[in-house]
This record gives sequence, C-alpha cells and structure tokens, in this order.
Amino acid sequence: MKEYENIVYLDLQKTGSTTIRSVLSTLLDERFNERKPHYALPEGFDRSKLFFISVREPLSLYISLFNFGSGSRRGGLYGNLRRGGHAEMFDPSLGAFEAWLRFLLNPENARVVQKEYARSTMAGTFGLLSFRLLYLSIPNSLKKMRSGKFQGREGVRELFQRRVYEDYVRTENLGGDLFAFLNHCSGRLKFRLPLTTPEDLIALVPVRNASRKVPDLTPQSVSPELRQLVREREWLLYEAFGYDVDPKGRPPRLLASPAEISAEAGMGIGSRLPKGERKAQRQLRIKTRRAKKAAATEESNVNPQT
Repeated sequence: MKEYENIVYLDLQKTGSTTIRSVLSTLLDERFNERKPHYALPEGFDRSKLFFISVREPLSLYISLFNFGSGSRRGGLYGNLRRGGHAEMFDPSLGAFEAWLRFLLNPENARVVQKEYARSTMAGTFGLLSFRLLYLSIPNSLKKMRSGKFQGREGVRELFQRRVYEDYVRTENLGGDLFAFLNHCSGRLKFRLPLTTPEDLIALVPVRNASRKVPDLTPQSVSPELRQLVREREWLLYEAFGYDVDPKGRPPRLLASPAEISAEAGMGIGSRLPKGERKAQRQLRIKTRRAKKAAATEESNVNPQT
C-alpha cells in the first residue's frame, strides 16, 4: 500500500501499481507515509482517508506475473516456487506457463504458492489473485478468513462487502480511470501539478517495471480448458469488477452509465451495501449460526450417543 496525508492506494501486484505509485508521487504535494508494497492494512489505520485499488483481468494478470518471474527471475511468487523446488516452471514458453498456471490454480499447492494464502484456509474457495484482493481490501483479512464465518461463495461475497474502498482503477483503462478518480476527489487532495487530461496524467511518468514478454503468450493462446479454470477459481475478481461480461472490466462508478450502475447494484457484490444493511446481514448470520447450534444441542439431548 502507498499512504499519503489524504489518500491510500492499495497496490495489487501487476495491475500498473508501479506506474500509479510514480504518478501519485509526481502529482501530489502531500506527506508520504512509508508502507511496504502489496502489504495489508496495518492496525489502527486512518479510515477517514480516501482509498482505492487497481485491478486487472485475471488471466492477463497471471500472464504478467509469469512474464515478470520468467524474465527477471525475481519477485515473491518466483522466490516461493524456487524455494519449493519449482524454478523450472518459469521457462519462457507457452507450455511452461500452462503447467505453472495449473500448479497455481490447484488449491493443494497453496502452501508452496504463498504461505498467507494457505493460512487463510480458503484456498479451496478461490484462487491466489482473489486471495490477494481480499488480503489488501479488508482490515484483519487473514483473521476474518480463518474465522470460519465466511464459508462458500456467499460468505466470500459478504466478506468482500467489508472492503475499505468503493473506487478502483482498471489496468485496461489506467489513464482514464485514474484521472476520473483523482479529478472527483480533487477537493480533498493537495496537488503540486494541475490535472489536465488522462493522457497527460500517465505521460507524467514513463512506464516502468515492464516485464519481458514470453513469445506467443497471450490470453487467446492459452487453452480453453485453462481459461475456464481461471474463471472458476478467480470468480470473485470476474464478478466484482465485471470481467465476466467484458474483458476490459466494468467501468468504475465515476465513469459508469446509469444502466451499468444499476446492473452492478443488482449483482450485490460490486458496490458495497450501506452500513446499516451490512450490520443487519451480520446480525442475521449470527442468529442463524446460534439457531443451528441450539438445534444440534437439542438433537444431541434427545438422541444421546450410547
């Protein structure tokens, strides 16, 4: 995460985070509070600040992660697999990528892929990218995931409602989305340079951290079976940001049409519920859990084991 006086950027890996961090550092005239990249919210964070996150179509994100590891032989994911004896998976070829992707999408390999992912105890419910999304988005995320209170997809959807942000920017429209967000929030931010156009915004800082690309590795070149598996495992990202409908994702609310906003609200996942409704949901979940426990106790008393 990157925290300033008035704004916090949650930097999901390989979603243009290096460019976004550079743009913010160049554009804003605000004191910077040093935080580690891609780390979760610390205890006692300031909820009054503006929060936003960057996202990307999951298969393209996996390809970018592979390109980075294959080309640079560094990064957290490369290091985890190398220590697990799987460095050969980063051979720069389509075949190696598909083997690498199958390995990552298999929940049985969670402990090798990322220890926090395995510790979440929810690797069977979603993939690594969805875990990283939740890890950055929600205070005390690991504790909540390990609590057992958010089971299955419905439980994950409820957990996602607890995220600290409403706004996001898509890698697929980085300049436009970031410009719209900063322009909308300009009254709460301190700028050292004026906002003019989305193109000028991105031109402030050249693209960095560009990974060497594996030849012929594109989303279209990946086997249909693997593309479908990515959709199944990373269902949260596809649902929450509209990648299940459009490969460029759903426009953020600041750019969305009324019809898109209405469709998003109907899904019950893209937009956060009002605080009162979230509280009512939690209370209903607690009552349901207590009722089940009481019913189980009553059945045990009626039919004691012999």
